Amino acid sequence: MSDVRVRFAPSPTGWLHVGGARTAYFNWLFARQRKGTLVLRIEDTDVARSDRGLEQGVLDDLAWLGLDWDEGPDRPGPYGPYRQSERLALYRERASALLEAGRAFRCYCTDDELEIARQSALAAGRPPQYNGRCRKLAPAESAARAAAGESHTIRFAVDAGRAWTLRDHVRGEVVFPAGMIGDFVLLRSSGLPTYNFAAAVDDAAMRISHVIRAEEHLANTPRQLMVYEALDERPPEFAHVALILNRDRSKMSKRSGEAAVAVGDWRRAGFVPEALLAYLALLGFHPGDDREVLTREELIEAFSLERLGRSGSVFDAAKLRWMNAHWLHLASGAQIAQWLATGPGPGASDDWRARTDRLLAPLSPAQREKLLEGVRGNVPTLADLPAELGVLVGERPAFEPEAAEALRGPGVGPLLDALAGELEPLAQWSGEGFKSALQTTGSRLGRRGRELFMPVRAALSGRTHGPELPLLAELLGRERCVQRLREAVRRAG
Repeated sequence: MSDVRVRFAPSPTGWLHVGGARTAYFNWLFARQRKGTLVLRIEDTDVARSDRGLEQGVLDDLAWLGLDWDEGPDRPGPYGPYRQSERLALYRERASALLEAGRAFRCYCTDDELEIARQSALAAGRPPQYNGRCRKLAPAESAARAAAGESHTIRFAVDAGRAWTLRDHVRGEVVFPAGMIGDFVLLRSSGLPTYNFAAAVDDAAMRISHVIRAEEHLANTPRQLMVYEALDERPPEFAHVALILNRDRSKMSKRSGEAAVAVGDWRRAGFVPEALLAYLALLGFHPGDDREVLTREELIEAFSLERLGRSGSVFDAAKLRWMNAHWLHLASGAQIAQWLATGPGPGASDDWRARTDRLLAPLSPAQREKLLEGVRGNVPTLADLPAELGVLVGERPAFEPEAAEALRGPGVGPLLDALAGELEPLAQWSGEGFKSALQTTGSRLGRRGRELFMPVRAALSGRTHGPELPLLAELLGRERCVQRLREAVRRAG
């Protein structure tokens, strides 16, 4: 078993952000490449905002993406529990140990007193750090006030004269100068830990070897390094990944144009997990060549922390749509059926999933797969399926302007009538049989190329684009083909 242990630690205070999904994927790739362990840890100590329903939503989106974990709330392991709200006794124990060792102290300052001190520091041009007031209390007085029940926090006693250095797999050597951080809170007066304390305690207790996370956490790292050292724990190796950006190069924290920030938004819009992951992976990771679409297996082979870029990457919704179309165009009907079965989750826009289900319901599994494979080249997203399927298994849609124009050409009525006559007596229906009948009709009437194919396609589908005519005819079936040709004869006059 590999010594590599990484973690993805979402907070259940909202949906899964595409940036979070990318971080989870990088951790997943690293763990799978190194035959290591991926830990899913829920950081739910923000009591006011954390929600089990939101937690389940994050887990559902991760499962939809196919990012499985080895240890987590639903997969017990040797270092659980895996929700921080269930680990409070550990944080209090570690904080007490730091108090006893003189590496932390009780702070009895009220919020109002802290704000007055903060404003005073700002007015004097000093950093708004804690002024050290309670750090000067005698241990006996501090303990007595705590025993009397006086409300307090526990702060870390920072060595203000020491600089800290991080050797980051992405950033290189990062120096945090002495004096940039004041005495920071470990435990709040409620007994709940702060992020930096809980994260460091848990990473040490869970034997995390590498922390791969967004660069916005870089500023948290010196505090965590201090905690590791004070607890006599070896820190993990770090890799701080560049942010995903909006088109204006701002942090991607809200909608910008058509770029949604939640994984669930793309899921409900008919995007498939393989495409979304393949796109997110290339936002910050360089495979070392010019490949733009990599499978999970290819990414596992190519992935390395040293190939993660330092600069932010702009999220391009059009590029993601192109990549999604690429995955759909290469998929089998069975794979598309599987994507439909596992997505898009509740709230699909315009209810395209329900309309797709209604269109496919009368068909056998084999017929569904054949039909889906037949239309895959014309759909950039799963949400586009109803329009394509409706042409084949529903009533023919209204003629598009180009199709209506094609039916008004000279000799179109006799062409369609003659083709219908060729198709009706065919002994066995197939795409090849249709192709032969079409060629025979065209030869007899002296029509070929566009003047032969375009009116027939318009008559059968109401469009001038779509699957190859033999496949279109095979999917439609004899009865529907002949019926649509006869109806189009009347339209063509």
